Amino acid sequence: MEATKIVTPVIPMQNRAIVQPQPQQQQAINTVLARLVNLSVSALRAESLQKAGNIIVNQIHTIVKAERVVIVPLKDKDRILCISGDLEPSQDNSFAQAAHEIRKAFGKESEPKVISKETLPQDLNAHNAEKVLEAMGGTQLLWISVPAPHGKSPMYALWLERWENRPWTEEEIKLLTHATVFFGHALVPREKTKKTAKARIKLWLTMGLMFLGMFFPIPARITAPVQIMPDHPYYVFAPFDGTIESLTVKPGEKIKKGDLIFRYDTRMLEKRLEEAQRGSLAVALAELARLEGAAYSEEEARARIPVQKLEVERRKSEVSFLQQQMGMSEVRSEADGVVVLDDPDALIGASVQTGELVMSIADPKQTKLRIMVPVSDAGWIKEGSAAVAWLDSDPMRSIYAKVNRIGFDVRMSDKHIPSILVEAEWEKKESANATPGARGTARIDGPKVSIGLYFFRKPLMLLRTVIGI
Repeated sequence: MEATKIVTPVIPMQNRAIVQPQPQQQQAINTVLARLVNLSVSALRAESLQKAGNIIVNQIHTIVKAERVVIVPLKDKDRILCISGDLEPSQDNSFAQAAHEIRKAFGKESEPKVISKETLPQDLNAHNAEKVLEAMGGTQLLWISVPAPHGKSPMYALWLERWENRPWTEEEIKLLTHATVFFGHALVPREKTKKTAKARIKLWLTMGLMFLGMFFPIPARITAPVQIMPDHPYYVFAPFDGTIESLTVKPGEKIKKGDLIFRYDTRMLEKRLEEAQRGSLAVALAELARLEGAAYSEEEARARIPVQKLEVERRKSEVSFLQQQMGMSEVRSEADGVVVLDDPDALIGASVQTGELVMSIADPKQTKLRIMVPVSDAGWIKEGSAAVAWLDSDPMRSIYAKVNRIGFDVRMSDKHIPSILVEAEWEKKESANATPGARGTARIDGPKVSIGLYFFRKPLMLLRTVIGI
């Protein structure tokens, strides 16, 4: 039985129908091409390479849909040139590290690559890139090398992301591949315009005026941190050794003379007083009474009576001393003013020794300025120099003062700068009514110096320190 032969009819070329795009499809193609032309022209007309890159990443969505677009340099030390959304590209975060890992793996690829978590090479140590590809429900990354003009090796690559694992079609990849030819011409450094003779004259005149201005004298001004301090405060010292049980005042609280400030823990003191009264003193008195009773018949008892009387007096003195300390266990203020205390919690339960400073009480109407001037500026300050202070609590108010003391010892300021202590007194009495402890900034007027010396003094000091001249 013969096999059935299937014969396929041959249709002549002239009889084949040519498939023409539908009108709607043709209109969509024309729209995309028009948008591509507009995007390319805008990028080519950009004033700088950075602006051209920003135009591309922010307008490429007009021809293809992408959630994030990045231009990655292939040879520069920077990892990101531009990123969509008008964001300032950072070179040291995890995303920049991911861009570096991808370009290290695919930077030499000339053909477009669709990269996902599944297609990423297993032997590639790219933890940051894996996190980017896993984010947003799965990222489909399209990597396209941007050809450079005149046959040069590519300098940049396009990084386009689609989230939720939405794929890239062949038509979109082809369209972007053709678009990168125009982008390559746009992503080239712009030549700097040559300066005209008029611009050169303006430049030289400006430099000459600046040079002459370097010798123009101006008053030197030193800026330093300032703190309001009490002037001649009343200091509270520990009256005896012991432990502070409670503090009855708060920092900044106004108190009057005779107000209770703090109490000692008197439990040990009470125990010693009771032992002295009921123990040592009672025993000494009993022994004295026994000796006086036996003195009529015993010569030895009569001889011991003077010694025992001295012992009784000693025991009474001990009891009197302990009672006196009990009376001093509640410390009261000896002056009116405001409590100046840094850390009240540190005093509760703290052991203090006789004469140790516990706190101070300041009169708000008697304050002064303490200015920590850097050692490098100390030579410009003289006694009587004018000063202006601006407190952080009222930065718009200028308070005028005058330097009345300049220290010699070098100490570290709050900003860890070697400084000397400078004190100033208020010019007006009403200005002295400032809260002790308030901080701000002070400016001290120094002698007149040239502008050049004023601005270049510290750089010259640093240069001398480095090179030793």
